[in-house]
Amino acid sequence: MANRAPSDPATRELLAQIKRRRDRGRNLRIAGLVAGTLVLLAGVVAVAFAALGGDKPPADPVAAVTTTATIDSRTTRPTAPATTTSGPRTNTTHTAPPRPETTEAPSPGATTVTAPPATEPVGAAGGLKGAVVVVDPGHQGRGNSAQEPIGPGSSRTKDKVTSGTSGVATGTNESTVTLAIGLKLRDALQARGIKVVMTRTSQNIDISNIARTKIANQAHADLFIRVHADGAENSSTHGIHTLYPATIKGWTDDIAGPSKRAAQLAQQALVAATGAADRGLDARDDMTGFNWSDVPVIIPELGFMSNPEEDRLLNTASYQQKIANALADAAVRFIKERRAG
Repeated sequence: MANRAPSDPATRELLAQIKRRRDRGRNLRIAGLVAGTLVLLAGVVAVAFAALGGDKPPADPVAAVTTTATIDSRTTRPTAPATTTSGPRTNTTHTAPPRPETTEAPSPGATTVTAPPATEPVGAAGGLKGAVVVVDPGHQGRGNSAQEPIGPGSSRTKDKVTSGTSGVATGTNESTVTLAIGLKLRDALQARGIKVVMTRTSQNIDISNIARTKIANQAHADLFIRVHADGAENSSTHGIHTLYPATIKGWTDDIAGPSKRAAQLAQQALVAATGAADRGLDARDDMTGFNWSDVPVIIPELGFMSNPEEDRLLNTASYQQKIANALADAAVRFIKERRAG
């Protein structure tokens, strides 16, 4: 038998209220079920994303980590990213370890502080790990005519250091030109992954030829490059030549051979890079900076400042850079040859 709707108004109102309560309860249960389903789906998606190696986005975008990459202008090698975590005045920056620092030879009584070298030099992968080149920009602002022996135990002496020649056209001192080239050579060598020790980085220094050589010996240099320019009475004389130590028993007999090879490589690279006249190699037995050396050593004479054209060239940054790059390439080749045995 079919149910009949009650005719009493009060009863009908009571039944309507009960129905409304049942509908609200059903709607709340449905909403809860939907919310639970969404939470479950979000969890499944998060687990799947993590399994695929993704990173979960930060819940708070203000606390997101910002990374930037910086390039070392000297080597074009990217350094480790600097990471900054934002927060109320608590920013923390992480940077890559320092590269090998250039060490300047101290003046008498001075104290030198050297930063620690990088744990992995740039050139390690290329067979240059731990390589050291000492660069000696020839002469200094003012010479020192006090005497010192040209070799250990020698009675023959020479000035501790001279001020060098000067340009016939520019009037520039040789010590100024050699310093400019020496600093460019430092940068070029460092860009190739070689640690560099400078005997000087300014004109205002007084350091003898023996002292400069001892710096190279103490650094156990793979190569000692003494940067010089030349002068002659005849202004038409021009070109590049490279000096190396002659064989002197007890002084240079252990370094003469490798020094000559370094001179050959330097001379070839310099002539090719600059187009200068090739004046060849010269073995010398009278150079204090050779006779006191325990490491391979060369003096590239980079042109004649007594020649107007070469004087002007030696005073241009572009020509100086050609020289620096050529010497750096020659040093790299020399070191790799020596290590290959």
